[in-house]
Amino acid sequence: MVIPEEREGREDTNLDLARNLEPANATTNTRKAGGQEQPTEPSRVIVDMREFRSELPSLLHRRGLDIEPVTLEVGDYILTPDTCVERKSVSDLIGSLQSGRLYTQCLSMTRYYRKPVLLIEFDPAKPFSLMARSDFCSEISSNDISSKLTLLTLHFPRLRILWCPSPHATAELFLDLKQGRPQPDASAAQAVTAESDVLGESADLYNPGPYDFLMKMPGVNAKNSRALIKNAASLADLAQLSQEKLAGILGNANNAKMLYEFLHNVADVPAPVQKTKQTR
Repeated sequence: MVIPEEREGREDTNLDLARNLEPANATTNTRKAGGQEQPTEPSRVIVDMREFRSELPSLLHRRGLDIEPVTLEVGDYILTPDTCVERKSVSDLIGSLQSGRLYTQCLSMTRYYRKPVLLIEFDPAKPFSLMARSDFCSEISSNDISSKLTLLTLHFPRLRILWCPSPHATAELFLDLKQGRPQPDASAAQAVTAESDVLGESADLYNPGPYDFLMKMPGVNAKNSRALIKNAASLADLAQLSQEKLAGILGNANNAKMLYEFLHNVADVPAPVQKTKQTR
């Protein structure tokens, strides 16, 4: 997790964060024509309509960004074609973690965008804790907020979590994250829905349901899942592969053993016994 500070006296803080999040490409905001530099398309941010209840959109506009308000089903801010931001206050974060809604939001972001971001804003004048000091334990528990946030990062390794002390710091961070990068398209962002059939570059899959199920299998991870998809058109095809074939696909004998035993032990589980109704 990265906690950016206010810009006063620290000009390079947010720029360093932007570089850590995504390496800058060679794209610039100007192009030469006739020996003179001419500006390209204006820098813009796609903003969900519900975000206009906060001051962040106006702060972005004051910093020279074009704001395009649309209704987004996935994310709150689209900074680039592949960078999606879900913005939360601390209270929103806790409520979303407890209800499970944040998991669904992160699932959608990682499915359709290559660089999903969870941005958490807090008030530095108001100290907070995600759990009571008496509740600290050495093991991860599904009951406390800190463990749920940890599990979220483990389940979505590409998710970046940024902490900002104010909307002003968030606006400066957005500027740095957009520097030298392509502009998002409002129609494309608005077309992305939780049930969309058109998947982003990050997904590389044909059907989200089986893919999500595949990723939960032992021995399968983000690195070897693509190889499995290329060698098995369905989960039924996957179950027909031998352990040796799986080892060659996954590139790891231990992962192949775990996956093979999982697939074939499931079939050996006896069906549940149906209780018959007793007649008096």
